[in-house]
Amino acid sequence: MKDYWEFGEAAAAVIRGGHALYPTATATTVRVAGGKGGDVITSDGPYAETKEALTGFYLFECADLDEAVGYAARLPAAWDGAVEVRPIIEF
Repeated sequence: MKDYWEFGEAAAAVIRGGHALYPTATATTVRVAGGKGGDVITSDGPYAETKEALTGFYLFECADLDEAVGYAARLPAAWDGAVEVRPIIEF
C-alpha cells in the first residue's frame, strides 16, 4: 500500500478519480431479458470467469497515450502483473 500512496502523491496532477474494488466473488451480474424494459435477471459472481480480474482503477487526464502509459508503468500493479490503459468516450 505504501507504493500506491506514493504513486497517488506523485501522480496527483493527473488523477481525476479511482477506487479499489472488492474481489470478483462479490460481483453481481445484471442482464435484461428481451432488451429494454424486459425482466431484470441477476446472478452472483462476475460476468466472465477469467484468470485476471479488475482490482481497481484510476482515471487519469493526460495529454496523450504516451503520457498515460508513463503513469501506468509507475503503478505497482504493472511491476508484477499488468495494467490496461483505455481512453474514455466523452459524450
